Amino acid sequence: MRLISIEHYEGTDKTVINTDQICSIFEELGTVIITTGDDRLLKTKFTDVNHAVDYIQRASSHSLPAR
Repeated sequence: MRLISIEHYEGTDKTVINTDQICSIFEELGTVIITTGDDRLLKTKFTDVNHAVDYIQRASSHSLPAR
């Protein structure tokens, strides 16, 4: 399992996703959307699908804070 952080299209919020759970990455009306295994649609700040795929492949794993 590899967790990465993705910025939302609007605002400064981020979501941490498991890269193994990504189902599809597509562009709709100029917005790149990532779908996950739980049927979630995540609108991202990526400018195109190729940039999204490149980031997902290269991104550092997200570390969870110690409790």
